[in-house]
Amino acid sequence: MKKRLYAGALLSMMTLATAAQAQSLVYVSNAESGTVTGYQLDKANKTLVPTGAFPAGDKAMSSVVSPDNKMLYVSVRSKPYHVVAYHIQPDGKLEKAGQSPLPESMAYLSLDRQGKFLLSASYGGDLFSINRIDSQGRVEEKPVQVVHTGKRAHAIQVDPTNHYLYVTLLGTDQLLQYHFDAATGKVTPNDPPFINIQHEAATGPRHFVIAPQPDGQGKRNMYILTEMAGNITRLTLNKDGTASEAEAVSSISPDEDMQRGEARPLTGDDMLPSSPKPRIWQADIHITPNGRFLYSTERTSSTLTSFSVDANDGHLTRLASIKTEQQPRGFAIDNTGRFLIESGQKSDQLSLYTINDSTGALTLVGRYPTGKGANWISLAEQ
Repeated sequence: MKKRLYAGALLSMMTLATAAQAQSLVYVSNAESGTVTGYQLDKANKTLVPTGAFPAGDKAMSSVVSPDNKMLYVSVRSKPYHVVAYHIQPDGKLEKAGQSPLPESMAYLSLDRQGKFLLSASYGGDLFSINRIDSQGRVEEKPVQVVHTGKRAHAIQVDPTNHYLYVTLLGTDQLLQYHFDAATGKVTPNDPPFINIQHEAATGPRHFVIAPQPDGQGKRNMYILTEMAGNITRLTLNKDGTASEAEAVSSISPDEDMQRGEARPLTGDDMLPSSPKPRIWQADIHITPNGRFLYSTERTSSTLTSFSVDANDGHLTRLASIKTEQQPRGFAIDNTGRFLIESGQKSDQLSLYTINDSTGALTLVGRYPTGKGANWISLAEQ
């Protein structure tokens, strides 16, 4: 009898441990509230369960989770510019580990594949910075390297091998390409040091994603969302870390009568003169973990657009555009590729969608309160 009770208790403990390990934690940066709101994604019940609101700072924006899912880093874009580091607790709550200065207002944060270096790009400062992360998960104050770029550095990421680093320049229609030293965190320009992303003037390369797997021809694809041109540019990554442009596919719904966008000033998102038609103003882009479907957002029309990805060559085919939260800025896809969570800067709610495994279609399954100016979403998942 005791053996059966012991076995039952052990099974219960193992079940609880497995459930804890399998949890998905969601963190939303709220620029106007100056907070990060937390949730647990309950995949069985297709719901978000709030875990709390945590102080961050005015204009809390870009965020990234460490590869081991133990740390969250949030860029605060009000002076003094800095990054806040949090320990992620088992229940999803955040415990502040510290904060470190950054050289400028950083529009985009990412980490190298080992989680040893924080990579940050500044739209206003025309630069990017690389900072080492110490053994406690805190960002060291003195940068390893600060690299001055052309106008409007917007996004920064390393490739899956951790050997190459890329930066989009919205103001010069370029993708910068570097060698990345994973031991020192320093970069050196590749040859050539950049490629042009320009079918016509002012395309505005913004955020980008790299396909999780090579295509059927053994090539790795990169997809760059152009903020003003209203398309997604596909590039192939060569063995030497350089990129080659392959094609551009429209990412704006034909139902939207819009004109080409313009680069936004540093003083505010909406400070542009009136125009005959609404301006294209794309925001974010993500791909499912299996590489089959890709999604993007457009802020002016408040739309979320889906694409299928050709397994053979990475070509995108637009599937549908749906209305979503007002002025959608950031969204995230879970590690199963079954859920998409979307925020809007002019909405006080989040949208939770399921992703159809076969078609990529999105189904809204819930909306949940969040802070003001919600603009970025990161997930910590085991």
